[in-house]
Amino acid sequence: MIERPRYLSALEPFIGKQVIKVLVGVRRSGKSTLLALVQNELERHGVSRADMLTVNFESARFSHIASANDLVEYVSRHARTDRKQYLFFDEIQEVEGWERALRSFMVDYDADVYVTGSNATLLSSDLATHITGRYVRIPVHPFSFAEWVAAFSREEEASNERKMFDRYVEQGGFPFQVELDFAAESTLRYVEDVYSTILFKDVVKRNGIRDADQLERIVSYAIREVGHAFSAQSVSNYLKSERRSVSVDTVYGYLRAAEEACLLYRVGREDAVGKRALKFNEKFYVVDHGIRQALGMDNRSSIDQVLENIVCMELLRRGWNVTVGKVGDKEIDFVARKREHVEYYQVSYLLADEATRDREFAPLEALPDNFPKYVLSLDEFPVSRNGIQGMKLIEWLLG
Repeated sequence: MIERPRYLSALEPFIGKQVIKVLVGVRRSGKSTLLALVQNELERHGVSRADMLTVNFESARFSHIASANDLVEYVSRHARTDRKQYLFFDEIQEVEGWERALRSFMVDYDADVYVTGSNATLLSSDLATHITGRYVRIPVHPFSFAEWVAAFSREEEASNERKMFDRYVEQGGFPFQVELDFAAESTLRYVEDVYSTILFKDVVKRNGIRDADQLERIVSYAIREVGHAFSAQSVSNYLKSERRSVSVDTVYGYLRAAEEACLLYRVGREDAVGKRALKFNEKFYVVDHGIRQALGMDNRSSIDQVLENIVCMELLRRGWNVTVGKVGDKEIDFVARKREHVEYYQVSYLLADEATRDREFAPLEALPDNFPKYVLSLDEFPVSRNGIQGMKLIEWLLG
């Protein structure tokens, strides 16, 4: 198993505490492995495996557990009441009324509870309703570039960061590629199958969507256009040109379902000077850019979009709230906020000439505050000016 210290560090303050640990993320992002890593950590601290109960609701072994009552009955037959129990529930959204069962376990047992799920809205809303103040939510994503490098096993390439980054741009970060020895063709075939599973199980089936083909076209459009200003009306017009009628409300409904499945991330727009949210031209980013390549979209030919996607997901991994900034008629790729801290980011492939440098630096130079400002690029020798720091994107990702 690949250690994922960032997530273990986030979990550590809550291990053993009377609070439900909720790991939320897209399918195959490594949530089950994180549960196993937590179990190993508990064992190192003297907890017996006999006091750990694990239920993976995607396994046929547990297909008989379909409701909260089924789950309560199963736990009552296998958990002890005379000492602390450690309960692990994987993909718990498969159980109807699961939140009532968790509330029962918190009352009836001295329980340390961990759950994973692939539906962000379902878990957040139901937990907030039924288990107020007794849970902590930790988003889980596929490998960052730093994690990908740490897992990479090919010694002949491991010393060349740029060569590894080029592979990461193409293959993305789904953890199972470790098992495939990072072979590109096998990885992309696997990622394509993961994407199909997400669409069918977590979007179509869960939301009762009847026109799966139309859904796939709309989600595919959003994935192809990552980093570009998005308009549901433009999607509707695009489908009409293919003689397929769809309303703006339907477009947003389908994209909202993809967001709930942690497949897409919507990034709103704000006036970076007036600090006001703007209700137009938001952007979408895909949870892992390898999905684009697996769907036949050449990531290298859309490198600016893909780099922007990589930076957006990295900021989210690091716990920032992200928006797109507007300064007059100029745009800042990302305004990142974490409590009272703010950072600004521009992302560019290469700052090859003065016109490109002006385009990337000018929006940051127009900001009146003194928060940190960065221009990330693949340049070997990044340019800085007027207090705005140019940084090598690869070093920032590894930092």
